[in-house]
Amino acid sequence: MEYEYKVVDVADGSISSVLLGEGRIETAVLEAYINAMAAQGWRMIFMEKVMQRHLVISDRETLMVTFERRVPEAEREARAARCIDDVIAAEDQSKRIGHKAALGAVGLAVAPAVIGTVISNLGSD
Repeated sequence: MEYEYKVVDVADGSISSVLLGEGRIETAVLEAYINAMAAQGWRMIFMEKVMQRHLVISDRETLMVTFERRVPEAEREARAARCIDDVIAAEDQSKRIGHKAALGAVGLAVAPAVIGTVISNLGSD
């Protein structure tokens, strides 16, 4: 394995996205991410803007930035051996995040009905 890669999400300000219906990724924030990664030996090789669902009610602009760096020759064999473990760990983490998001969405959908029932029951007493 000669190179390794890292993908970083750089998101717009969520408050402006929700309240104002607009959001933007600050240039200074993006520059700080890129420079911080460069200081660790990473170089940016790709960037793509994607819209992601945020708080169920709005979309949020996110830049997916891909970085690359050369793996030192002495570490290549060990790093290559870890690749499958890294994939399994990433998939497990993604599943946990997905389950939490699904529970949150169910809570947002069910809460108004539960509150309405409680209020109706209080009013009928």
